[in-house]
Amino acid sequence: MVERNIGQMSLADGLVQTPRSSILDEVEAVVDWAPLESLLGKRGSDGAGNSSYPAKVLLRCLLAGIWHNLSDPALEAAVADRLSFRRFVGLSLHDQTPDHCTLWRFRQELAKDGLIEKIFAEINRQFEAKKLILKQGTLVDASLIPARANPPRKPRKDAEDTPSKPSADRDARWGRKGKKSVFGYKIHTGVDAGHTIIRRIHVTDASITDTEPADCLFCGDEQAVYGDQAYYTHARHARLKEAGIKDRLMHRPNKHHKLRPRQKLRNKLIAKVRAAVERPYAVFKEHYGLRRLRFFNFERNQVHIVLACCAYSLRRAAGALATLRQESACA
Repeated sequence: MVERNIGQMSLADGLVQTPRSSILDEVEAVVDWAPLESLLGKRGSDGAGNSSYPAKVLLRCLLAGIWHNLSDPALEAAVADRLSFRRFVGLSLHDQTPDHCTLWRFRQELAKDGLIEKIFAEINRQFEAKKLILKQGTLVDASLIPARANPPRKPRKDAEDTPSKPSADRDARWGRKGKKSVFGYKIHTGVDAGHTIIRRIHVTDASITDTEPADCLFCGDEQAVYGDQAYYTHARHARLKEAGIKDRLMHRPNKHHKLRPRQKLRNKLIAKVRAAVERPYAVFKEHYGLRRLRFFNFERNQVHIVLACCAYSLRRAAGALATLRQESACA
């Protein structure tokens, strides 16, 4: 199965005039796709069988689907129908478009050998080279996302001998935030304070507390770390101090020691800075369809979440560069 040769523009492509897509074209200019293409490698090989689509085309398709909150069948229809989508993914008018089964299988390929994490790291490397990651501070937070599947059902009282019905998602767990319980997963992020670009992402089931994976959200090169009261421990304070990173984790009271007025003021000042960490979660839930997860196991949901983080950071980087260009033009 060899890789398809696509993107050969014909006379018809040159004659068609399409309006510029603000989202897709801004992102096209902010990232160098060649290193990502090299990282993805070739999907085809010598031998019989239908030719495969290049990985870079399918990756662009998945990102476009996240920005527009499309399911795989809806994304297949959009790529076939919309000229702006074809231009972004690199398909000419006469190229066949990938179907939803191809997109599904490619998402599975991204889960192998940590490929999706390597893509996320490469995108951040490019942002750092463009000085879009300022490293003045890292904002840490976590958010519960309900699973697509229903939670396990307990047997009825009048049928106690009947075994409980398990959930279709065997990887999801119950988690609690305040008085609200959620059956699903939890997204943990470390966000650069400058442009709220996501630098670290960790996905767990909902039963994991915020503080357990917190240390893997720190990058080590930031000036300070900001977080709410769930993240503060004396041991973590000591580790940050030893690394030369300012501890801006909010202090929490306990039954033996109440917060002093100075600590309350400190927490209030920290809260104003760390509030920006809520922005990615707002975008995920309002625009990317992550009010509820789409798939029925951890692996597929993790790939979708990391892709959403890549999509969010690409949009933020495009907006930051546009602002810098405007400031340069006005100067």
